[in-house]
Amino acid sequence: MKTLLAIIMLTTSICAADLRLVWQDNSTNEAGFEVWRKVDDADWALVGATNENVSTWLDSYLPIGSTLSYRVLAWNQFGQSEFTNIVSVGTYPPLAPSALGGEVVPSKPISFIGPLQENKLSIRTYRDELGRLIIERS
Repeated sequence: MKTLLAIIMLTTSICAADLRLVWQDNSTNEAGFEVWRKVDDADWALVGATNENVSTWLDSYLPIGSTLSYRVLAWNQFGQSEFTNIVSVGTYPPLAPSALGGEVVPSKPISFIGPLQENKLSIRTYRDELGRLIIERS
């Protein structure tokens, strides 16, 4: 069996916790597909399989700080196809922000009448000399 496959799209889910692998099914006689993954420089490992005519697979285990590489093959009772091209994706968190700065900004007292005007509830908020938020009701 000489079925060629090509991964045409690799996307992540909305939840950003899973990775969806999508490929084009070029075969008419496969029994299913095998999904192989490699984490960084480790050996390839079989991590999933699909039934015939299913050309997507969801990886829910994504180790942080790694490069994940994927390849797929089709198979049936007579053998297997060649592997697809390899698709790789990194799971690295973003770099920390830098050049953080700040300045002291004096606050001003604010008073307003709350929504319960029939009860004449007054709420005053301000920051004291130590910078703590003070809320006074009267």
